[in-house]
Amino acid sequence: MGKVPGKLGSIPKLRILTVHANYLSGEIPSSFGNLSSLEVLSATANQFVGRIPETLRDIKRMRIIAFGINKLSGEIPFSIYNLSSLSVFDFPVNQLQGSFPSDLGFTLPNLELLNVADNQFAGPIPASISNTSNLMTLAIGGNGFSGKVPSFENLHKLREVSISQNPLGNGEKDDLEFVNSLVNTSRLELLEISDTNCGGMLPEAVGNLSTRLRKLSVGNNQLFGNIPSGLRNLVNLELLDLGDNQFIGRIPESIGYLQKLQGLWLNGNKFLGEIPSSIGNLASLTILDFSANLLEGSIPSSLGKCQNLISLNLSNNNLSGTIPTEVIGLSSLSIYLDLSQN
Repeated sequence: MGKVPGKLGSIPKLRILTVHANYLSGEIPSSFGNLSSLEVLSATANQFVGRIPETLRDIKRMRIIAFGINKLSGEIPFSIYNLSSLSVFDFPVNQLQGSFPSDLGFTLPNLELLNVADNQFAGPIPASISNTSNLMTLAIGGNGFSGKVPSFENLHKLREVSISQNPLGNGEKDDLEFVNSLVNTSRLELLEISDTNCGGMLPEAVGNLSTRLRKLSVGNNQLFGNIPSGLRNLVNLELLDLGDNQFIGRIPESIGYLQKLQGLWLNGNKFLGEIPSSIGNLASLTILDFSANLLEGSIPSSLGKCQNLISLNLSNNNLSGTIPTEVIGLSSLSIYLDLSQN
C-alpha cells in the first residue's frame, strides 16, 4: 500500500521486480529506467496512475513488462516498442491511448503475449504482427482498433486470439478473410471476434481450425448464410456464440457432434425449421439460447437429456405443441427459463 519509493531505481543489479496486487498508487517512478539489469517488471492489479515513463526504454534486458489492471493513461512511449527482448507486453484494463507502430512486429519479434485489452487504443492492427512468430496470446479486445485484420499466417504458435469489441469490419464479405490464415495454428484454443462489425459469411475454413478450439465467439456482427458444415469438426468446443447476426437455414443435426459444449448461443438470427433432436447429445450444456429466430415445431423431448442445463431461452420463435415433461422435469433449470412469445 502507498507509493513505490524512487530509491528502488538505485539497485542496478536487480533482475526481477514483482509488486502486483499491493494497492500501490502514484506514478511509476522514472528512476526505474536505471535498473539496467532488470528482466521482469510486474506491477499488475495496483492503482498506478499517470503516464508510462519514457525512461523504461533504457531497460534493454527486459523480457516481461506487466502493468495490467491499473489506472495508467496517455500513450505508451514509442521507445518502449523498441525493447526487442520483450516476450510479454501486458497492459490490459487501463486508460491507455494511441496506436501500435506499424513496425511493431519487427521491433518486438520475440513477443509471446501481447495484451492491451480494455483500453482506448485506436488505429489498425499492424500487418507486421505476422513477424512475431512466437506469439501465443493476442488480446486487444475492448478498444477502438479499426481496419482490416491482417493475416496471421506465420503465427503457428497462437493459442488465443481475442479481438472482440473493436470496429474492425465494414460489414463487407471479406471482413473475416483472416480466419483462413488460422487453419495452420494447431494450438488455437480461443477465437473471439464478437462485436466487430464484421460482415459476410462465416468462412468454411472455420471447420479446419484447430480441434483444440474451446471457444468460438462471433456474436453481434453482420454475418449471414448457413452455419458451415465443418463446424462439426470442432469437437472440443465448450462455448459457441453465433448470436445476433443474420444466419439463415436450419440448425444442423451435426450440432450434436459438439458434445463438450457448455454454452450455445444462436439467438437473434433467422434460423428456421425444427430444433434438432441431436441437441440432447450435449450432456454438458449449461446455457442454451435459441431466442429470436424463426424456429417452429415442438420442443424436442431429447432436450431433457441435458441434465446440467441451468438457463434455457427459446422465446420469440414460432414453436408449438406442449412442453415435454422431460424438459419440465429438469431439476438443473434454476437460473433462467423463457419460452414466451411462441
